[in-house]
Amino acid sequence: MKSRIPVVLLACGSFNPITNMHLRLFEVARDHLHQTGRYQVIGGIISPVNDNYRKKGLVAARHRVAMARLALQTSDWIRVDSWESEQVQWMETIKVLRHHHSEMLRSLPRMEDPDQGSASSPASAVTPDRVLETVRTEVAASTCPDLEIIYGWHCA
Repeated sequence: MKSRIPVVLLACGSFNPITNMHLRLFEVARDHLHQTGRYQVIGGIISPVNDNYRKKGLVAARHRVAMARLALQTSDWIRVDSWESEQVQWMETIKVLRHHHSEMLRSLPRMEDPDQGSASSPASAVTPDRVLETVRTEVAASTCPDLEIIYGWHCA
């Protein structure tokens, strides 16, 4: 059996408030990726936006993070990460992806490279948000310059 590509699903958004449908999206995405036989979802991250997102009626980030944590109390694979909400200003999705990607690479166990006899981190071991490959469109690419970078980096 061919080994599956490990994937962490990442959802950025206001989560104002978090709903059952937000959580259901994670389940549907995980089921779909597992059914392809190519991917193994090893985790999920909910990343609430910063207070400076300027969405009308946006509840303070600390409350949205707390609500998300309560909603995820029984999940054994989805977690809330407050990094994005704690930044000084609103962050573009590409910056959030880069942050989580580097954090995941740092947290992976270092593996021995048999050719070099030294430890190295597997650069392709975890690539968040591979689900983007199912939603990529020309319209989105023309309205979001970072989409090509995100798609190429995380969905290739």
